[in-house]
Formats: sequence, structure tokens, C-alpha cells
Amino acid sequence: MNEILALFALLGTAVFAVSGALLGLRKEMDIVGVSFVATVTGVGGGTIRDLLLGATPVAWVREPTVILLCIACAFGVSLLNRWLIGRRMQWLLYADAAGLSLFAVLGASTALAAEAHPFVAVLFGAMSASFGGVIRDVMCDETPVIFSHEIYITPALLGAAVFTFAPFGLAFEPRAALGVIAALALRLLAIQRGWSVPFPRYARHDTSPD
Repeated sequence: MNEILALFALLGTAVFAVSGALLGLRKEMDIVGVSFVATVTGVGGGTIRDLLLGATPVAWVREPTVILLCIACAFGVSLLNRWLIGRRMQWLLYADAAGLSLFAVLGASTALAAEAHPFVAVLFGAMSASFGGVIRDVMCDETPVIFSHEIYITPALLGAAVFTFAPFGLAFEPRAALGVIAALALRLLAIQRGWSVPFPRYARHDTSPD
């Protein structure tokens, strides 16, 4: 189980770092800016999760391998910048979807290991999956996707719930795989088909003076 979680952490960090680097390039940042955004995106959600669970100092403080991984992803994406021109937004969405799916399961699993209530574990999964993207978007002066009409946090909740509430007789690996697949499938379908959750319609009141 520990090996699977470590793999999820590395893969999730890498793809989130790629999404941060892609947005940094789209904003025409230099390599330092791209690397910074990639790193904060890659470790942001997991850092907040660990702080709330009291797992301090967070893992990358003791072992900065993930920081180096994020910087390597930033350099790799920057080297491919010319090829990515015109495709950055598409790849950003796909990288973000992969990171969201992996971190949804990783966050829920970490919370359960800390003896959190299963309902809270699902929330931790969604938080871990979405906060890196929120930090990325705020840093790059974008409206965070969770505040838009897109189906974004719902796939994270689904993946975390599938993992958390799967039959207890099921081994960890298939539970984790089911959670990742559920989250990724819903997010990709939402991207491809333009699914969205309807916004409530509020009555507009004229507050101008008579």
C-alpha cells in the first residue's frame, strides 16, 4: 500500500506541476516564474492537507525530491513550448484532470490513515485534489476553476467517495484504481462534452436611488 501511495503522490505531483508550468507559459512567464508556479501547484494541495492533519513538517521539507520533480517538469514543458503552442489549454486540462484524480484518492487515503471519519476523508480527498489548482489559478490571475460552471470538484468528491466507501473486503489497489478511474472518467467526460452544473438564478433587485 505504501508503494502505491508513493507512486500516486509522485504521479499526481508531476501532472499538477505540468499543469502549472503550462499556465505559466500561457502567461508568458520566464523559466523561474514557470518553475515557481509548477512547484506551488504540484505541492500545494498536499501541503494544505498535511498541515490540517498535523503531519508536520510536511514531506517535501524533509525530502525535497518532489520539489526537484516539479522543477524538472517545468523545464521539460518549457523545452516543448514551441510544440505546445496552440495546445497548451488542452494539455493543461488533461494534466489537471489526471492530478485531480490521483490526489482525490491520495487525500482520502491519507485522511483515513490519520483516523479521520470517512465523510471527512472524502472532503480531504476533494480538497487535496483541488487546492493545488486553486493556488495556481490565483497566482496566475485566473478565476479558479472551482468557482466556474465547470464540473471540477464533483469528480474529486466522486473518486474519493468510491475509494472510501468501496466494499471493505476489496484490496487497497483495486479500491484506489476504482477511485482514480471514477474521478478521471467524470472529469474527462465533462471536458469533452461541456457538462456543467447549472447555476442558481438569483433575482436582480434595482438598488439605485429614486
